Amino acid sequence: MSKLTAVRRALPLALLLLVWPSPAGAATPTLTLKAPRATTYLHQIDFAGRMSPTAPGARVRLVRGTSTVATTRVRGDGSFLFKVELANPGPFHVAWLSARSNDVTIRIRPRLRASLVGTPVVGASLKLAATLDPSAAGRVRVQVIRGGEVGFDRSFPGGARVALGTRETGTLRVRLTTLPRPGFDPVSRELTTTLRPPYLSVGTTSATVAELAHRLAALHYAVPSFSSTFSYDFIESVYAFQKVQGLERTGSVDAAFWSKLESPRIPAARYTSPADHIEVDKTRQVLYLVRDGQITMISPVATAGIAGYYTPEGKFAIYDKRAGWDTSPLGVLWNPMYFVGGYAIHGGDPVPPYPASHGCVRVPDFVISRLFASEPYGETVYVYS
Repeated sequence: MSKLTAVRRALPLALLLLVWPSPAGAATPTLTLKAPRATTYLHQIDFAGRMSPTAPGARVRLVRGTSTVATTRVRGDGSFLFKVELANPGPFHVAWLSARSNDVTIRIRPRLRASLVGTPVVGASLKLAATLDPSAAGRVRVQVIRGGEVGFDRSFPGGARVALGTRETGTLRVRLTTLPRPGFDPVSRELTTTLRPPYLSVGTTSATVAELAHRLAALHYAVPSFSSTFSYDFIESVYAFQKVQGLERTGSVDAAFWSKLESPRIPAARYTSPADHIEVDKTRQVLYLVRDGQITMISPVATAGIAGYYTPEGKFAIYDKRAGWDTSPLGVLWNPMYFVGGYAIHGGDPVPPYPASHGCVRVPDFVISRLFASEPYGETVYVYS
């Protein structure tokens, strides 16, 4: 064995790479590197370069500072390519053995995400939540503008969470701009909302009333219409929501109502068979119309609340329907749908937010009109506490 062979076997591989000559000979190759001047955060870009003279198959490293970002092999023509999702501006260079390329710095446009969390209502909780990705891209300046005047102006590192005052109605603008660190581009966002009056009651006329009706309908509460006037029928929709959510049954809409509307309790049907049926919850004083096992309408009810009377509980079925007024042992009923004996689901305005009937299940007139048309003979009715 020759002395040179013995040395080769004795030295670690890493040390051999330092002393062994490159495939192109003793001369150190020249490395060049090119890349786009700018990109967005985590967007994939191409770092392209060339080795001259070439060493085909040589593994070159893309380096940021002292950390290797990626590796690739040199092609036969001396070119090489890295595809990298970029999170930092650099500088970057390519290295192979003792050879090193020029430095490349790329400007990065960070992501600024911002939203208003809470309810845009006077007296309710409303906060700004902003995140800068990457957080190292700089500080986020927050300006809160009311009536054209800046009332809050501060900067935060990497993002911000700011409680916004909701003491009065009007337009609220939140302007966000970044104070970028070197290598990052500035970005900005602006959020606008209108703080609504928190209190709505019978007789109020406002676009907010119609908006509320749409929101309640989306949660499957029965609403009479999408009018901008708070009617005596609409108070029944408000009662139903307050009953299900465990709020005080005032029939008016205040800050507590709006706050609950942002994260409401979603009731579920107690029974699954048959898939289509009616449920009357005496504890909450509401009726659930169930289709395919899901609640599709929620109505307020008034069950027995007069001394000596009760509303029977159990599983029943609609056995008779009578259009218009009908006289029963429990009184004169509007569009009754009888489910056991003289007990019926029937109309009768107003429906108070508490038990008040002689034993029947009283619902608002606009609700019985829908149920009378949709519910067939034999429809199952569950009544429970």
